[in-house]
Amino acid sequence: MYLLGVGLGLILVWIFFGQGDRPSWTPEGRVLLTIDSSQQIFSERALCQLNCLEILEKDIEQIQDLAQVNFKESNTRKEPCPVYHLRSSYKEQDLKLIWEVCKEEERVELLSINSTAKSCDCG
Repeated sequence: MYLLGVGLGLILVWIFFGQGDRPSWTPEGRVLLTIDSSQQIFSERALCQLNCLEILEKDIEQIQDLAQVNFKESNTRKEPCPVYHLRSSYKEQDLKLIWEVCKEEERVELLSINSTAKSCDCG
């Protein structure tokens, strides 16, 4: 009887939470949701890199959809704005994005975007 209850519970959890790509209750989901829903600003370096990599600002949303947060490289305790390193891919390029997330100001800033396939001299 116990296993039947656990099984039904697992099925209900999967129905309610398992269909989304990034559950917002996970640490990675919360970071990505914050980045997606905040005002996005691009540093001069990031704009130079986007231009060099031939990526349009509007393509960042598509890149973010495939992104994963690398918590080992991130500085999650930086005050007042933590810095998160994300890994993604776009047009056969592996990308590393560095976002500064300022929740109090409700803004995020793309500090840098690098590609393993192409090097950009943006300082």
